[in-house]
Amino acid sequence: MVLPTRVTAGPTAGIILSAVFATAFTLVSVGETFIEPLRVDPEHPAPVTLRLPRATVMVDGAESNAIELSQVREHIARGERVPDKQLATLVRLYESNRRPPRLDSLVAQWFFSFLLILIMTAALRHSSSKRGVLLKTQVGLLSASLLFLAGAKAFLLLTDLPAYLIPVAVIPLWASMFLNARTGLEIGIALSFLFSSLLAYDPLSVAVFLSGSITAALCLQDRKNSIIFLVSGLGAACATSITYVAAKELLDGFNIDQEIEALKELWRSELAAAAAAGILAGLIAFAFQWPIARMLGIMSRGQILDLTNLDHPLLKKMAREAPASWEHSRATANIAEAAAAAIGADASLTRVGAYYHDLGKTCQPKFFVENLEPDERSPHDGLDPRVSADAIMAHVVEGTRILREEGIPEPVVEFVYSHHGTSVIEFFWHKCQKEGNSKGLTEDVFRYPGMRPRTAETAILMLVDAIEAAAHTIDLPNREKLSDLVQHMIFAKLKQGQLDESGLTIEELKKLSWQITDTLWRVYHSRIRYPWQETKEKSDESTPTSTTGKHKALEEKKENHQAEPVERATKPVENNGNGNRIPT
Repeated sequence: MVLPTRVTAGPTAGIILSAVFATAFTLVSVGETFIEPLRVDPEHPAPVTLRLPRATVMVDGAESNAIELSQVREHIARGERVPDKQLATLVRLYESNRRPPRLDSLVAQWFFSFLLILIMTAALRHSSSKRGVLLKTQVGLLSASLLFLAGAKAFLLLTDLPAYLIPVAVIPLWASMFLNARTGLEIGIALSFLFSSLLAYDPLSVAVFLSGSITAALCLQDRKNSIIFLVSGLGAACATSITYVAAKELLDGFNIDQEIEALKELWRSELAAAAAAGILAGLIAFAFQWPIARMLGIMSRGQILDLTNLDHPLLKKMAREAPASWEHSRATANIAEAAAAAIGADASLTRVGAYYHDLGKTCQPKFFVENLEPDERSPHDGLDPRVSADAIMAHVVEGTRILREEGIPEPVVEFVYSHHGTSVIEFFWHKCQKEGNSKGLTEDVFRYPGMRPRTAETAILMLVDAIEAAAHTIDLPNREKLSDLVQHMIFAKLKQGQLDESGLTIEELKKLSWQITDTLWRVYHSRIRYPWQETKEKSDESTPTSTTGKHKALEEKKENHQAEPVERATKPVENNGNGNRIPT
């Protein structure tokens, strides 16, 4: 049985998505040309704002009879007529050439959009965060881009405000926040050209849109604090302003007197619009970050905080029905959270995943050794190895089922079906071989039905889950033993291929190794023994031994290991490094 997991989008799906969204982008870009009542006639009030593409025209010289060439970028606002004869001629020519749209022009526009969206889907698939490979993430990001393009088109048709006011950097900001900066940069480049298609790929608009998108994506570094959206927006505002001045000088000649005059009416100034677009992008990205996160299949901070509440019914259920497994989950959560923070992964999400990853053990808690009493017989004794393996694997299946039935977000459920990956339950596989394997079973029968981790957070939990459990098997733990254990477990997972899809780099694995070792050592390091302990030991050594005395000593040792004496019940306890718990 293989568990159903979140759907991913491979190269074929990327091509299909690119074709579908390229069609939608093309229709949005040239949609008004199919509607004849929206044609702009110079002799009648314009039904929509018409923005003419950059054109070179001949004009009479101001100081001579010579003919000069001039760059023209004009627009006719909605509701206006065109009194100028030369401009009216340009309007008629432009409208007659694009209405109705020619098939070859539509195909060319579609193909260019297809290539740009193909770049976006490829960037998402190869994102180091690995969230971009999810179909929901790709569809969500492309849908958000389409909505913004449609909004930009409506803005251009219904207003005569400068086109540079369009906040193109919004989508790259979200991509950088929820995926990574490189993906945001690549998506920003593609979207800059797509938005420029609304302005006939005017080079000035391409330059301004590119500078804003690239700067916003690169400025967003601290993904833990959403205020960085506003800081990145300010950075984009500075970049677009400078780029506008430079590109304007190259293309049309920058006239500072004209710009100062235009600044008197801010809503008419292209320079002010270019700067405002960056700030507006930061504000929009900040205001709508969590709806977009849900759209991309990413959990909000509020959802994560709700699930870390120890009064959550599912966590209380685990603490009640599988208490030792719950303590293991809590210990794993502490270690995994610190490890995730060390490499810049989502530490809060990692903690939540650790809390819930073993929830399935509540169905049959006694099949897991940590939930057995010291003298309690294991239910695996006498069972067929295959039956035992099925019982162990069931906690992954049942945990996934419970969380989905309770409506827990899928990013948390993913921790359940990936924390063992596709590894083999080696103990029962070896037991099967040792018993002769009379049924001719293969190791696949003993393989977990989940999937390998696809994010840094789920990979960290896989490592810490195995390491934390194995750390309890070390007698007299010291830093060297713990370090050897951590490195052994990491190399074992690498050898098995369990980390191949996680996106973790060698540098990050090295940081994880150090951080996990440090955290374990803080838990297991030795404490100074109290004088009363030394006195008690000397007293015990001087007491004559007898059968009854030996029995009593054994009972006291057992009690010291299992129970909390009355005298320690009101005090915190620590581990003294030798397996005994002592008061602090």
